[in-house]
Amino acid sequence: MGNQMRKKLSKEDCQFLEEHTDFKKPHIMDFYKDFMKINPDGNMNLDDFKDFLYGFYKDKSTNLAEHYFRAADKNKSGKINFKEFLMFLNHECTSNPEERLNWMFDLFDIDGNGTIERPEMIDIYKIALDVNEKKSPGDPTPDDIAEKMFECCDKNKDDKLTKEEFITAFMEDPVLFAIFCRNTDEAEDN
Repeated sequence: MGNQMRKKLSKEDCQFLEEHTDFKKPHIMDFYKDFMKINPDGNMNLDDFKDFLYGFYKDKSTNLAEHYFRAADKNKSGKINFKEFLMFLNHECTSNPEERLNWMFDLFDIDGNGTIERPEMIDIYKIALDVNEKKSPGDPTPDDIAEKMFECCDKNKDDKLTKEEFITAFMEDPVLFAIFCRNTDEAEDN
């Protein structure tokens, strides 16, 4: 993003964000001003990100925040710049199913190797279910959810989900998409 110390968002960065998010220029500029007030050097570290998420998840945000931060930190710098932050916000709020699934894939791909393995899916679902205070005794376990997900998505049965398998399965099955997004959205709504 260039020199983060500037007070104004560059025209190029603003245009990029308008083209790649659902936000329009006035909202982007408002977000930028707020972001720069909190992060004058133009970068948000993990602790600041946890503080940001605290308002949504209260004291249960630590594990979830670390995974969100990892998925948002696209350049793996250990900090999130404004573009990464706004892309994170957009992915969390978007109604575009394919874009949402891309983001969710990145969230589940903990080791960043381009595939989701069962332990990764189980880990994320454990965290999501821990955050969800509306648990019922009959709710599926993270292992149950992972088993169903791999049954539906792992077309070549190699115990790894590629981004293509993941997105294709959900785009082709609106019921699966509704169930999957409902489960993760319930955790995010708390």
